[in-house]
Order: sequence, then structure tokens, then C-alpha cells
Amino acid sequence: MFDTFFSFHLLIFKNGIGHLDGFSDPMVDCKESKLRYRADQLYASPIITKATSELVGWVCVHEGSDDDMIKEATKQAKEVLKVVNKKGEEIEAFTFKDLTQVTEDEMKLIPSPGSGKPSLTMPKDFNLMFQTNVGATSDGSSIAYLRPETAQGIFINFKNALGTSRAKIPFGIAQIGKAFRNEITPRNFIFRSREFEQMEVEYFIPPGDDVWQPFHEQWLKDSKDFLLSVGLREDLMGWDVHEGDGLAHYARACTDITFRFPFGVQELMGIAARGNFDLTQHSEGSGKGMSAKINIFLIRFIKNHY
Repeated sequence: MFDTFFSFHLLIFKNGIGHLDGFSDPMVDCKESKLRYRADQLYASPIITKATSELVGWVCVHEGSDDDMIKEATKQAKEVLKVVNKKGEEIEAFTFKDLTQVTEDEMKLIPSPGSGKPSLTMPKDFNLMFQTNVGATSDGSSIAYLRPETAQGIFINFKNALGTSRAKIPFGIAQIGKAFRNEITPRNFIFRSREFEQMEVEYFIPPGDDVWQPFHEQWLKDSKDFLLSVGLREDLMGWDVHEGDGLAHYARACTDITFRFPFGVQELMGIAARGNFDLTQHSEGSGKGMSAKINIFLIRFIKNHY
């Protein structure tokens, strides 16, 4: 286990893993209140009357528990029904979807939490990395970023760790330390904060398409057993298996262990089989070898905010 530096040069993200372009959240802006929101944390639903199946408006609520979202949506729907002279009419059950899934025509009807009017922009990506400058001058060559996660320090120092520890595959490198993200709307306990402690383990295994699955299954089992051993209730835990478009192009598999908090279900831990993507990207970007006599595959175990 070790702790790497907090700031990384621009080229590490630009030529390496692509965080400079990809480490972002979808955001929407309210054109009236000038407030900004995470698009995937706002949920909208049409208001449809039961008697006539008529669309009379939309509700828009913050992400939360099912009960809290329905309670707030019901309150908003009553106001809309009053405005359109349909007070007291029954409506269909809400069908929530986050704002990354709505069309432009639908967005023109969805009220903003800030203004109560349909004044939201379509989602656009907002980079979460804090930019700074290192050195005596502030120009393009001195740009650096505070680390948004702890994993990349492990990959950058992979050869150092391998040479000093003389570890043999399979082996793991762990790191616990600060991470920084430019959160626009910090909320939900410690899940949306600008500075937080993060722990990650990168576990390196032999190559081969028939090798990674047993390791991956063992990490899933051990992770669940650990969470149960520290007192988490199994009935509050869930498994979010990434498939199809939800799986990163370089990943062989990824499963998030979720937990039902009072403010809704959130990821507690992620276990991903990432192949040799990170080491290959850093090797190609730097021109330095990142091998241990054989091609390295790895399983990435991330434990966020816990």
C-alpha cells in the first residue's frame, strides 16, 4: 500500500487514460434561476389523467428514495392539475426517467426545480477535474490537475512498485487517500463532495481470456463477505451488473454493489475487470514499458466514499 502525489501533469490525462475528455458529468442549466443541476439526478415524469389519458404537464424531482420522489411529484402534480382546471382528477402512476433520457421536445415542457417553469437546457458534459498550475509560470506547459481518483497513481508507479517489492503475479497494490472533484451540487451525505477519502485496490493477474473470470468471481464474493462482516444488512444491498452500452468498451465485466440509503440507492463498491487498458494507455502515452515479463491483465476493485 502507498500514497501517490495529488497533482498530475496534463499529459497524464491527455495521452493516458482520457480523463481530460471523459471524466465529466451531464449537467443542465436553469436559464431563469441560473442554477446548475446534475442531469442524471433530476427525474421527470409526465402527468397523465386516468379518465382521458391526456398529458396535462410534467413533474421534475431530485433523486431520492422512492417515497420521497413520489411525495414531491404528487405535490407538483396537484398544482399542475389546479392550473389546468382538473383539480381532483386521478392520474396515472408516475413513470420517472432522468433528464439524460428525455427528448428536446419533452425538455421544453419539464419544469426546472429552480424556477418552476420549463427553463432547463439540454444536458451537456461538465468536466469534474480541478485544474491548477505547477511551477513559476502559468502557461500551457504548467497545467496540472488534482487527482479525481486514486487509481492512476498506482498505474503510473506500477514499475516502481514492481521493482522495489519484487512481487509476483497475481499481486495487488492498494491506496487510500484524498480525491478531488469539482461537484456543482454537493449533496447526499459524502457521495457528492468536492474533497473525500477514497480507497482503491488494483489487482494484477496473468493474461488470458480464461483466467480473469475466477478472479472476478472471487472478488465479488470476498467483497460481499467483507461488507456483511462489518455489519451491513444484506437486504439493503444490491447488485448492478453492467451490460451492453453500460459496460465500458475496454472492460470484460463490471458489477457495482449498491446500498439502499435513506436518500436512495447508491453505489457502495465497484468491481471491474478492466483488462490491460490502463497500463497500455500509460505505456503508449509515455513511451515507457509497463510490463512484468508477461502482458498484464488486471482486475480493478474500487471502494468509493466508504
